[in-house]
Amino acid sequence: MNYDFAEIERRLSNMIRVGTVIAADYGRALVRVICDDVTTEWLPWMTRRAGGDIDWWAPDIGEQVIVIAPSGLMEAAFVIAALYSDGRPEPASSPDIHKITYSNGDIVQHDRSSGAWYIKCAGTVDVEAGGAVKVIAPSVTLDTPQTTCTGRLDVEGLLTYKAGMAGSGGSGATATIQGSVVVTGGDVSADGIQLKGHTHTEQGDGAETSTAN
Repeated sequence: MNYDFAEIERRLSNMIRVGTVIAADYGRALVRVICDDVTTEWLPWMTRRAGGDIDWWAPDIGEQVIVIAPSGLMEAAFVIAALYSDGRPEPASSPDIHKITYSNGDIVQHDRSSGAWYIKCAGTVDVEAGGAVKVIAPSVTLDTPQTTCTGRLDVEGLLTYKAGMAGSGGSGATATIQGSVVVTGGDVSADGIQLKGHTHTEQGDGAETSTAN
């Protein structure tokens, strides 16, 4: 009878325990956790999806987690991550914020009260789509010293530039404009001949000669 009570007590104490990850085998998706003075065997951790859609977010060594042992049997136990701790406190204090802060300083944050997203990335960002990509916004600002377009660029609205324009290459005419060209406060030059300083005079035989001032 005493043995039965001791076994029941042992199982009850094992059912839910809080501990810290002390070792990880990421190749097998297993961790070992120390709970008070007891170190578990290698245990799997729970993930959000593991079917056709699979999620991977591995616990870190030193992360505070919960060990769940169904019926108090540690051989069937698994790990649920995670709990905030003094060494790894919560990264936000508002219920409207969903924020992920990575150990390298990267941040993904959404504020449901304003609908605003904030993404901070120290490395490169690649977006690969098999179909068309469409961005709808009142305005878009590209704050970068260099922007490269490797294919055609069609502008359906007004194209305005403020720091000059340069071009080269292409087949046939490098630049073709259909419609009027208005030059204000400047000049048009071709092979050293300026349009504003270029005049035509008619000779006696009806031919014209041109001069440049």
